[in-house]
Amino acid sequence: MKATLLFILSLISFSSFCQVLNGSFENAAGPDLSYWQWTCNAESYNKAPTGGGNWSIKVFGGNVKGCWPGYAYQKIHSVNSSQTFVLSGWGYGEGSPPVGIYFGTVNNGIVTRQEGDTTTSTSWKPLTVQSSFNLSAGDTAVVILYGGIAAGPVQGYGYFDLISLDEITGVQVLAETKSITIFPNPFSEKTSIFLSKDLKNGKLMIYNGVGQPVKQLLNISGKSISLDRENLPEGLYFLLLRDNNKIIAMEKMVVAAK
Repeated sequence: MKATLLFILSLISFSSFCQVLNGSFENAAGPDLSYWQWTCNAESYNKAPTGGGNWSIKVFGGNVKGCWPGYAYQKIHSVNSSQTFVLSGWGYGEGSPPVGIYFGTVNNGIVTRQEGDTTTSTSWKPLTVQSSFNLSAGDTAVVILYGGIAAGPVQGYGYFDLISLDEITGVQVLAETKSITIFPNPFSEKTSIFLSKDLKNGKLMIYNGVGQPVKQLLNISGKSISLDRENLPEGLYFLLLRDNNKIIAMEKMVVAAK
């Protein structure tokens, strides 16, 4: 379900504002679901990921009084099918059905999912997807928070926070894709990056969740890279790896609490 990940400032220019309103689901440290609508039910929930304040949104999944699927959604006006966006946030589920964040549309009250990123984790996980809204006549773009579907009388729940949507431009295709593995990920002190092929003259750039460069490593060679946390705050980060000035890999990582 994931669309092509990632967006790095040296390749992509972000718009200067975030399209989603009240993606933190709170106001002055109090619960607030303003600007959001839902198909089944949703309510404020007094739990949030690190950096997310005090409140998140709890989205009811399927089979709530026969209502399904369970979505919370926000209309994103004045966009078209030619624009590319990155949708990101944090989420987790309370049951086995996957929950996630999606690009979508609404037309005559019918909400339809498109590209998205999902998780079956029962603890907070970063979610990110890059795509455009596929709009037809009469469609309005929406960001969807999907609460999952459960059979029988037990409904699923999805929990979400720090939802953001940013327009990007100038996406550059990878010159050559190389498989990389980050382990451990998340990590609190140190992690390692393993590659399928040797680097000759590698450069690793690390960007925070809003595309700002925060760290770089130069003149890398071999098949592994040791990465110390140093002063990186907790949160979601994106890695861009070049070799001889060609982009060869992009991936996301999470820095956890010490």
